[in-house]
Amino acid sequence: MIITNEGQAQTKVKNNSYFLISENSPFAIKESYIKLRTNLMFSLCADGKNPCKVFALTSPNASEGKSTTAANIAISFAMLGKKTLIIDTDMRKPKQNRLWDIKAKTGLSDLLAQVNPCEVFEIKDLPLSVICAGNTPPNPSELISSANMSGLLKAVKGMFDYVIIDTPPINTVADAQIISRLVDGTILLVRSGKTKKNDVMFALNSLKQANGNLSGIVLNDIDLKSSKYSYKYNYYKKYSYNYEDYN
Repeated sequence: MIITNEGQAQTKVKNNSYFLISENSPFAIKESYIKLRTNLMFSLCADGKNPCKVFALTSPNASEGKSTTAANIAISFAMLGKKTLIIDTDMRKPKQNRLWDIKAKTGLSDLLAQVNPCEVFEIKDLPLSVICAGNTPPNPSELISSANMSGLLKAVKGMFDYVIIDTPPINTVADAQIISRLVDGTILLVRSGKTKKNDVMFALNSLKQANGNLSGIVLNDIDLKSSKYSYKYNYYKKYSYNYEDYN
């Protein structure tokens, strides 16, 4: 399957987003993603034998931080030197192009519909590539269900160490359910103080119905300064200072 036009150079993109982690990000934030990355590296496929390489990240509803978390998970793998790809499959409300400030002319939808090859953007100073959602099609779910989508994932799995897929909210449209059957593992993101228990249970049931392999649940947007998490916040703060003394 052709991903980029023949002879087309991949565009270098800088990470200038306030929302994306870098070497200069606060210690507590970086450490949280390092711990998440470590857990994902030990997660297994549904067969219980092979490690997961292709992860889908979804959330019950919109505006819960799914796309930012997906991008930062991809960055954390790339910081380890792993060749990583992030694919935006939310063709209705794409976010990765805005997070990375990418001006993409073509993307996933164009590739799956066989209209045009899609552009692949490389992130500067990291072994990380981005495929944007592409032009909004009239039939996103049908494209996600197509043989072209499963063919693409098989192809990129052989080209990259890790593939992170940013999906639409699972309680809103069927896309995430469909994708959960095509990937090694699915991560469910919930937002502290916003995501309701019933929404989480509905999302988990949807993954179960699709026979998706749940790799874990990520709790997002925790207030570490609150009394409940104050110990953890102070520990991170103190440890970060000690860490800097030795680097």
